[in-house]
Amino acid sequence: MSEIAWLDTSPDEERRMRELVKLFSDSGTLDDIGIGQVRDTLADQLFPATSTVHTRAKYFLFVPWIYAEAARKHSGTAVRTKARDAERKLIEVMRKSGHTEGLIGRVAGVSVNTLPSNLYWAALKRLGIRVDNQLTSSWNISIDAPQGFPSHFEDGFSLSHAEASWLQERILMSAPTSYLAHLVRDGLDVDIAAVERPWDHPALQIASEEIRSLVEHARLFSLAIHGAGLLYNLLLAEKYAAVMTASGASYADDYREELKSWSAELADNSQEILNWNVVDFWKTVNSSRTTPIPLGTRMFVDAWLTAVRSGDATDPAASRELCRLVADRERANKGEQSRLNNDRLLKQWSGSSGASRLAYRWFNVRTLVGDIKEGLNSAAS
Repeated sequence: MSEIAWLDTSPDEERRMRELVKLFSDSGTLDDIGIGQVRDTLADQLFPATSTVHTRAKYFLFVPWIYAEAARKHSGTAVRTKARDAERKLIEVMRKSGHTEGLIGRVAGVSVNTLPSNLYWAALKRLGIRVDNQLTSSWNISIDAPQGFPSHFEDGFSLSHAEASWLQERILMSAPTSYLAHLVRDGLDVDIAAVERPWDHPALQIASEEIRSLVEHARLFSLAIHGAGLLYNLLLAEKYAAVMTASGASYADDYREELKSWSAELADNSQEILNWNVVDFWKTVNSSRTTPIPLGTRMFVDAWLTAVRSGDATDPAASRELCRLVADRERANKGEQSRLNNDRLLKQWSGSSGASRLAYRWFNVRTLVGDIKEGLNSAAS
């Protein structure tokens, strides 16, 4: 999934971003060739309770503190109303004190529409911090909010040793066999900010066989399917150049070069790709789903992987079959929103759409783990 690093803007900017996110939420826009369900399932297995819209670990305390206090003083719908007021109060307090790195509402302030609770709600349940009862939610948090919170709060996003230890424990308790749990338990000696991708982390070498197998599935899928994303963008670039003859803009040469680089990396991993157990890959992906990956998605991915594993994808731009496979997939996935069929939509193409390597929310995971590590390294009070 493409990562969206915004979370607050001016109201007008936010409206536009919301529209953009709505487009991205459609299977036919962000995920142009329709592999998003595979990507997201792997990300959930690797890093449960994470999201591309999460910014800082401290929100795992802010939200329950605010809602628990609101529930203590109010009942019914007033709980949510008062809690949302408190969230907006916190935004202003954090802005005034200069704690803006990762702050949701950094620019828009109290007028921001998407509050932290909206973004962390599901994750709080996944970690067992939010417990849903029949009509209400209760909060499983053993760390008290500081005196005067949120009206008076100077600590910013830094986790105290106790807070970091508590959040680490929640991850270990709620998702003990995940790669995320392994990283917050055995991967804190490494500067995770310098680790480019999940499979590059040194702690992976001492992880369980189950984790290493899952990460290897994710790595090989990321590598293999990247070629399909690049080929799709090349098809767009070639068509874009034909449509946009007045401007003369074309990205085709860039994508041909990127495909050459991808093919070279594929060659460097040829033995791993050849030995990849694709049957086990699908079994792993579907193991955490209530319904299997849709047949159309699986057929497309299988067809692409077969070409990759057989050596027929060494020069995908020269393969009519692979160009047709990717183009047909985009048209089937996007329908009337297909850029390859619709010149008006093609003219809105920015030059890149799903062309990056899959990283399974690694950017956000690095921030989460980094915040916990920093807190654990702080002096215990």
